[in-house]
Amino acid sequence: MKKKNWLALLLVGAIAITSFQSCSKDDDETGTTTDTGPTEWTRATVFSDDPREGAASFVINDKAYVVGGYTATRAILNDAQSFDGSQWDTAATFIGTPRHRAVGFAIEGAGYVGTGYDGTSALKDFYRYNSANNTWTKIADFPGEARFGAVAFSLGGVGYVGLGETATGKTFDDMYRYNPSSNTWERIQTQFGWKRSGAFAFVIGNKAYVGGGRTNNQLPEDFLSFDGTTWTPLRNLNRSDADNTYDVRRSNASAFVIGGQGYLVSGRGSAGLIANVWKYDPASDTWTGQHQAIQGSGAREKAVGFAIGNNGFITTGSNGTGRENFFDETLKFVPVR
Repeated sequence: MKKKNWLALLLVGAIAITSFQSCSKDDDETGTTTDTGPTEWTRATVFSDDPREGAASFVINDKAYVVGGYTATRAILNDAQSFDGSQWDTAATFIGTPRHRAVGFAIEGAGYVGTGYDGTSALKDFYRYNSANNTWTKIADFPGEARFGAVAFSLGGVGYVGLGETATGKTFDDMYRYNPSSNTWERIQTQFGWKRSGAFAFVIGNKAYVGGGRTNNQLPEDFLSFDGTTWTPLRNLNRSDADNTYDVRRSNASAFVIGGQGYLVSGRGSAGLIANVWKYDPASDTWTGQHQAIQGSGAREKAVGFAIGNNGFITTGSNGTGRENFFDETLKFVPVR
């Protein structure tokens, strides 16, 4: 073969390799890399009420509920909306003080919302939502110090709430268990290496996974699983070794679970807002980032994330302080990479 033909083949191969690397780049913290891979995000039905950030949420029988939040006009809300994956509907108004950065979790046919910030004070009151008759009832107050930006999940028929911060910036490393049958709380032991606010949590099988957040302008790297009895430290979110290099540290991110894998979406990292999506595999205790960055209005924080069936959803959130920076869009995620 002539020399010029060999050169042409080498050039084609180099272009192909460069294109593949561009499509599969998974370590861009700012999410600015051009993404030419398969589409995973599509626009779903728009959130039915005001654009907001810092809403609480829970899922009951494949229906998500979004409660409260904070708007660009500094309004603090107590409305509740439900979403079945197709349509938004109005649910009964939350009966507690309007709040944002509260937490929510669900146990069987009931949702629970509490803590948060009312614009003046951190809160510790808690409420139960009965999905059968669309009503709210006050339950026992959260027994720890009043807070917002906490984290919550349910596991084994009980709920867990912990971490978070106060209005003065005090952060926590504690966790409390709620028993719905006795309407009581108890403090449990934890094993966090950092106090923090704005952490993420998701549940896969019989374990909860907790990490992320921020404290004193630092991003904790520890990541733990919890089986209802024992906390187990996992590989750090900031990892660089012979097998993997990634940095999944962030605060105020959204999370959901699809097919036994945890997905972490957007949030705020050390360089600002992040648009990318990371997937956690509990079998190998590793994160991979080959998924399409969040679309629509792009990177955001304090959005609501949840899964319905085999689809993930992100709704609301913000990327700044102006009216145009608060969102009411709902985006649907279907993993195909």
